Amino acid sequence: MAGIRKSEARRWFQQATYDLKASSWNIEGGFYDTTCFLAQQAAEKAAKSLLYYLGFRKKALFTHSVTELLRSAGSNDPIFLTYQEYARELDLHYIPSRYPNGLPSGFPYRFYSRETAERAFAAATCIVETIRDYYSVRNETEILSEEEP
Repeated sequence: MAGIRKSEARRWFQQATYDLKASSWNIEGGFYDTTCFLAQQAAEKAAKSLLYYLGFRKKALFTHSVTELLRSAGSNDPIFLTYQEYARELDLHYIPSRYPNGLPSGFPYRFYSRETAERAFAAATCIVETIRDYYSVRNETEILSEEEP
């Protein structure tokens, strides 16, 4: 591992929290496919933030799989291994929520339901909040403080 990179951890975590907010907003707008993609993105970016913080090399960060990212983080703290089911749920949305050919037929915007979107949002929220708590316990206020627009 290359050492703590707080500035990158902060950048990734801040974007993760923004994506989570956008995911919630899309539920209310009825954009359930977009909700699922943004939920996956929020969890992925929060997990990448954590790996930057823990000093992982780029090879560990070169995936879009929340499952793999949390597995890597779990080598430092087993708490992250307990979120594998949420991670798998979110990984299912990485391609099909965005591309029509990611599904057997039809369109992503017609395929996704509110219930699916709410599950994805809940899974992402759990992962992002767990990582937020991890930083909070370590008094990493710089990573957690939102930058003014």
